[in-house]
Order: sequence, then structure tokens, then C-alpha cells
Amino acid sequence: MTKSKSIISKYFSNFSFQKLAFLLATLSVITISFALGFHNASLYNPNHGFDGSGHIYYIEYVNKNNKIPPPTEWETHQPPLYYIVSALILRITDNIKSIQYINIFVHWLIVCMVGLGLYKVLKDKTQVLLGMLSLVALPMLNIFPPMVSNELLSTFFIISAIVAAIYLQYATTKKQFIITTTWLTVSLVLAVWTKISVVTILPTVIFALFLVRKVFSNKTVITTIISVLVIFGLAYLPIFIRADNSQSPSDIVGTVSAINKIPRPSGFYYRLDWIPKVDMYTTQYYSLLGGGWNSFWSDGHNVITPFVPFHKKAFILWTLGFILLPISLYGLFRLLKTHRLSALVIIITGISMLTVFVLINAACDHYSAVRLTYEMAIIIPYAFGIAAAAKNNRLVPVITLLLLIQFIIMVSFFWIQPWWFQAT
Repeated sequence: MTKSKSIISKYFSNFSFQKLAFLLATLSVITISFALGFHNASLYNPNHGFDGSGHIYYIEYVNKNNKIPPPTEWETHQPPLYYIVSALILRITDNIKSIQYINIFVHWLIVCMVGLGLYKVLKDKTQVLLGMLSLVALPMLNIFPPMVSNELLSTFFIISAIVAAIYLQYATTKKQFIITTTWLTVSLVLAVWTKISVVTILPTVIFALFLVRKVFSNKTVITTIISVLVIFGLAYLPIFIRADNSQSPSDIVGTVSAINKIPRPSGFYYRLDWIPKVDMYTTQYYSLLGGGWNSFWSDGHNVITPFVPFHKKAFILWTLGFILLPISLYGLFRLLKTHRLSALVIIITGISMLTVFVLINAACDHYSAVRLTYEMAIIIPYAFGIAAAAKNNRLVPVITLLLLIQFIIMVSFFWIQPWWFQAT
């Protein structure tokens, strides 16, 4: 009995007030995040958002006909995985609203998958939790949970592939290499069967596999690269054929190639007039810097909140971007010095995605080309940068405070009111 009491007292003496506060704050953030998702999904019109009605048509078609629809209607050119999963849930619940709760959980699958990668590299719990909090508080990710959309599931599989690519850098045995490469390949296949956005990380995948040549023979590495790309290509082939034959009005690739071949004006790449105008909502259509920034930080596409020319809460979120992004870049620089191979994989991810974004916008001025939603996995370099910056003990309270402010303002800003247009 005495021994038992001593163990308990020792445990509580080590469990400081600071640890208790940190635990309560973590549980509060998780609870509030889920509350935001469920609240918004309960009020949000499933036909709203990014082509919600088209996604619903696809799901209902699969549910009723036990097959995917021909690629002739709105959104039916899309790969089928998200719609098959959603149709199964619809069949069980017989309520289209139930589909809206899928992305609430996918949102947290994304956060946890990034956390898995963060812990593999950094090992420090505080850094890992701050990296995860940076995503929980990120406005871009919180636009999607109440929607009927394949964007978040696509992002999850893409991030899973990136995390697998990071794990590859720690593989020292053939068994570890085979398991990690299998994880990577499966993630790529599931990603391309959800949305073709995964092609934006193929340079990252090839680069990550190439880096392990210092541990494994060139023959093994080259054979693996070819095998992964062949399997990915075979999985993508039916998706490509379907998209190539698509007559869907929302097929951006087809629309761009058939109609819209006007490149954006050169000013799109360097215009900064959105800063003095404090343009938080329309800049994505005329500035690469402002557009990428605002669609990443705030509801610049007027999807969740009612559109107003200026909003104080949106302004705070918008301003926080000017502080948090440089901190993330600083963190990536530090990570490059301490965890070189992992940092290279993460940085190449960001560079390849931004390059694809620029190439698409250089090819056309289609309105959907400026949306960063198809490149949402760019959040992984951001999260790693924030987490790595927290290695600096003086920055930990600053980063924590900034992220908590962002989280609180984001929840308040995105908390749908019954009288908003989304509820009609």
C-alpha cells in the first residue's frame, strides 16, 4: 500500500500544472474543431460549396445504379473512389446529409497523418503538436469539412504518399524499404482514384526514391522507381481515358484545352496592389502572390461565410499569414540544416506544387486555375516549417499564441449562422 502511494505521489509530482494546461488546451482544440465541423455540416446546404450538386448527382447515381455514371454531367469526369465510399454510406443511412460528415473525419485523418510524419522527423511532442495545431487552425482546411467534395480525401492520400516518402529516408533494411515503398505506392493509387491532383507530387516521389541510393544499390532504386511509376500509370490509365472522353461541363482540363488558351498577363505574377487595397476576397483572380496567399489563409472564394468587402475577423486571419508564413519558411531553413534528407523531400513538395500552379496559370486564365484547392497538400511544408521553428524555445510561446488566436478567430468566423445563405 505504501509503495502504491509513493508511485502515485511521484506521478503527480512529475505531472506539472504546465503539462495539465497543455493537455486541457489540446483536448479543447480537438473538441472545438469537431464541434465546428458537425455544427457547420448540420446547417450547410449539401448543394453548396465547390460544385456540391454535381458531387451529389455522382453519389446518388452510384447508389441507385451500382456503377459510376458516364462522364457527361457536372463532375462525373472525376475518379470514383470518394463517390463509391459516399454511396455506401448513403445506402446505410438513406440520408444525403450523412455524406457531409465524412470530411470532418478526413480532416483529422490529414492532421494525424502529418503528425505521424512530424514525429518521425522531429521526435519532440511540443513541436509535433504545434505542427498539427497549425493545420487545425488553418482556414483553408476548415472550409471543406461540411462540404460534399472529394478534395479532402484526395489531400489525405497525397499527404500519406508524402509522409511515406519521408519515412523512406529512414529505411535502413530491405524489409523497411519494401514496406514503406508499398505504403507509398498504395497511397498514390488511392490518390489518383480520388482525384488527379496527385500528379503534382510525382517529382517528390521520384526524388525521394532517388535519395535512398546511398543506402540501397542503384539497381534496387532504379527498379523501384520504374515499378512505382508503372503501377501508378496503370492505375491512372482508366482515369485518363475517362477524363479524355469526358463531356462534363466541369472538366477543367477539357475546358482549358478546348476553349481557354489565353495566358494570364505578366502582371499576375508580381502584382502587389492587393496589399494597400486590403483585398481579402477577389485578389486570387489577378495576382499569383495574393491569390495563393488568400485562398490558403482565408475564405477568399466565398464558400462558407457571406461575402462582404471587408470583415474584421477575415482581416485578422489575413494578417496572421504575414507572420506565420515567414516563421514556417524560417523553420524549413532550420530543418534543412538538421534533417537534410527529410527537409529536401518536404521542400521539393512545395516547389513542385508551386511550379505546377504557375504552369497551369501560364497556360490559361480559366477561373479554376487559381484555386489552390487541388494543391492543398502544400500544407505539409507549412506544418513542418512551423513545427521546426518551434525548436527555438523563444519562439514556442509566440507560435502557440499566434496559432491559438488564429484557431479562435477562424472558429468564430466560420461558425455558420442559421440566417446565412448556406442554410437555405
